[in-house]
Amino acid sequence: MSRALFSRNPDLKRLRDEGYFVQQQGGYLVMREVPYVDARREVRIGTLISSLTLAGDQTRPPDTHVIHWDGDFPCHADGRPIQGISHAAGAFDLGHGLKATHSFSSKPDGGYSDYHHKMTSYANILAGPAAVLKSGATPRTFREPEEEEDSVFNYVETASDRVGIGVLTERLVNERVAIIGVGGTGGYILDFVAKTPVREIRLFDSDEFLTHNAFRAPGAPSWRNCGKRPRRSNT
Repeated sequence: MSRALFSRNPDLKRLRDEGYFVQQQGGYLVMREVPYVDARREVRIGTLISSLTLAGDQTRPPDTHVIHWDGDFPCHADGRPIQGISHAAGAFDLGHGLKATHSFSSKPDGGYSDYHHKMTSYANILAGPAAVLKSGATPRTFREPEEEEDSVFNYVETASDRVGIGVLTERLVNERVAIIGVGGTGGYILDFVAKTPVREIRLFDSDEFLTHNAFRAPGAPSWRNCGKRPRRSNT
């Protein structure tokens, strides 16, 4: 999905075309190998992590101007902290193998128009001082992204990360779930479980699906399915 996502969205495609090392991980847009200056005036690299707002496979303007950062707090070329972007510090476990130590806040007038605008704005704030101390220091590395993560979903699941429970949802990735009876109760359980990243869902129900069942189940089943018996096990 990540590769298609970048090809279908001009703002994401532009980031890669310009050489930024960006990829989608879970509900986040990640920019790696961003150079910055630490308190010892040494040039190091860190990672910018932004929430990702999508409508299907199309990006929308970022839902927040705040961004996460995995690295030490960045400084100007003379070693003074860039206090103008300070927001919060801590040990943030975002799930999907992503961790952060800080979040930054820098909001232009009118907000960020798209993800190219947001990611490059923060990258420039951080990399500018690094380029002063080290000629050629740039986040535009023109490196190929790492192997993309697998997903059981047909499109990106952004809900969990949006509310900060991505690390909890991730615990379900290797689970197998069996639901015995998918009627008025089991049908709703199936609907909820299908929105989690469990590896496999097995359904057990020998009853015939009749018209009255359609009014007890979530969604809107096709009338052609009425009168049919589900398989004993369906994965």
